[in-house]
Amino acid sequence: MLWYRTVVALPVKKQPLFIHPVLFKWGIPTLSVAIFAAGVYLLSTISHGLAGAVFAAALLLSVLVAKFDRYSADMRIIHDHYRDVREANPGLEEVEVLFIAAKWRYPQWSHDRIVELVAGKNIESLILLMLINENKIDPISDWELYRSLKVRVARLVGAGK
Repeated sequence: MLWYRTVVALPVKKQPLFIHPVLFKWGIPTLSVAIFAAGVYLLSTISHGLAGAVFAAALLLSVLVAKFDRYSADMRIIHDHYRDVREANPGLEEVEVLFIAAKWRYPQWSHDRIVELVAGKNIESLILLMLINENKIDPISDWELYRSLKVRVARLVGAGK
């Protein structure tokens, strides 16, 4: 699970060339699940309780890896800063709050470039654009990654309201 989430979930340009063959891309995770299942089975012949504990720990680790990946952490950091600025300055317009959040994320950028970044956006589209920009994600060649990020950002922003 960890191997799959770290290597295969990269944008296509950042993936190593050996990962592209389907047999390798899906074979390694399948082989690791089979080895893990065999290990749990062998452990269950010794102790059912210990095998159950190992299975539960592996399941918990898999859920945590899926929930807290590199993109989710960046999403939460940007959204938390946006919310902090929004709560500290309730009188500001949305574009001003987005500008402050973008200026915080990109302090070296010029005023005009940040204005171009936030123009016509809401926090959901700004977070998605920042992730795409920082991770060099191509929405066309990385369509599945882009689509999953879009759904996760929408879920994060919806939960934060």
